[in-house]
Amino acid sequence: MKNTLHILNGDSTLSIFNQCSIAGDTFVWREVLAEGPVSHLIGSDAFWLERETFMTSFFELKPNQYREEVKAPFEQMASQITHYEEVVLWFEYDLFCQINMLALIEWLGQRREAGQTISLVCAGKVPGEDQLKGLGQLNPEHYNELFNSRLKLNTREFVFAADVFKLYCSPQHNELFTYIILPSQEFPYLSEALQAHFRRFPYQSIGLNEIEQQIIHLAPQCQSQYQLVGKLLQWQTTYGFGDSQYFSYLNYLSSLFESTDPLKLKTEPELSSAINKLNRSSALGGTSLNNWIYDPQAEELLSAP
Repeated sequence: MKNTLHILNGDSTLSIFNQCSIAGDTFVWREVLAEGPVSHLIGSDAFWLERETFMTSFFELKPNQYREEVKAPFEQMASQITHYEEVVLWFEYDLFCQINMLALIEWLGQRREAGQTISLVCAGKVPGEDQLKGLGQLNPEHYNELFNSRLKLNTREFVFAADVFKLYCSPQHNELFTYIILPSQEFPYLSEALQAHFRRFPYQSIGLNEIEQQIIHLAPQCQSQYQLVGKLLQWQTTYGFGDSQYFSYLNYLSSLFESTDPLKLKTEPELSSAINKLNRSSALGGTSLNNWIYDPQAEELLSAP
């Protein structure tokens, strides 16, 4: 067996990782499973078809770009995964990373060889810092410290991650509430990430999710979409989204604006009318936005009327 494979959460992490003295091969997992429909059967033909269809539309990727940058590298990695003595996952505290992390833990749990170690590095709390830090905000010395304190995953963690991920990929989204109120010591950032996921569903009586509400709040302060996306990136704490995801949100909400260049919201009653007409058929994991509404007082999902 080869020694170690490091599965990294993004290319910025790879850039810093390459400055470290940590030995092993690397693979960058470039999927965005926190967005769009997701099957828990990772690597199946149905999984790839569904994800390619979504990614090429949501992020306006070319089909060959998705296959070359996501599918083909994953399949190559998957064909070699059993050759390694240890596989180390490098992820972060936010929703974006936590869903990708759960997916890989569930997938690896089905494929690990006897004697093979699966470990987890999950960045977040840094001694002496008030705010959580992602891997892209740390220096190589921090990487060495995180690696030395990595968590070895055992049967309990594999079962836990599989249960949560399968629920994320199922229509029974409200059952994720169990994992919000009963946080895991091994996955300390998961509860808050799942709460952020719940807040992506339309709020009861408001009709907009948290991100959409923030867009409406910030839009009058901005002259352009670029300025608004910049403010959203500064505002977010737990989503971990990139600018392309927020531009997709603005594209989805285009009917709420009189103009996008310069940026100008509709006024009432036209704005409320446009909100009521938003198409909520898009998927998150295994459910649709039109199946649930979010109760901010109880912090849980309710079946949509």
